[in-house]
Amino acid sequence: MKKLIVIITILTSSTFIFSQVNFGVKAGINTYDVHEELFESNFKDFSLTVKEAQYGFHAGVFLRAKLGPILLQPELVFNSDNVDYTFDQDGIGQTIVNQKYSALDMPVLAGLKIGPLRVMGGPVGHYHLNSITNLESEIKTKTFSDKLTLGWQIGGGFDLKKITIDVRYEANDSKIGNNLSIGGQEIAFGQNRNRIVASLGYKF
Repeated sequence: MKKLIVIITILTSSTFIFSQVNFGVKAGINTYDVHEELFESNFKDFSLTVKEAQYGFHAGVFLRAKLGPILLQPELVFNSDNVDYTFDQDGIGQTIVNQKYSALDMPVLAGLKIGPLRVMGGPVGHYHLNSITNLESEIKTKTFSDKLTLGWQIGGGFDLKKITIDVRYEANDSKIGNNLSIGGQEIAFGQNRNRIVASLGYKF
């Protein structure tokens, strides 16, 4: 975590060599890019299926530095995501389980401005804060063993005077459901926590 903060500090400080620097605020919606997937236990009479991703939200701040067509944009963003699962236990039937995740995101993006459009991409660090399920009696949420994970964002956007609009795709190495436990058995789905992120911002 300390190394990531040092890197972001250095990159943020370097924005002062750019000819134009804007501070801004942003907010928007996000959702996991998931497909239905079944997890069947070898030890317990239950199954858990990824049902669908719900919409979450995010809000935060950004710096955008511009030198000609070159852009550099570090951000600090709080985000919340959630996914619905189908929990099927013998003798009980099906229950819809919702799991909520919250994290601080730290994207550091670079890109080009091409006419009115922006194309940007770069690494994003996720510092995981919490994870909660609505079926704690059966499904336990484990403490994050590795709170800091890394991913990548790529996307584009455009500006309308001081209004900024962005849509990005985010690829992550961490797995859906990888901090869930049922009867002491860890849940391991094959798909990653990849997301689609759309935001609306304002530059001061």
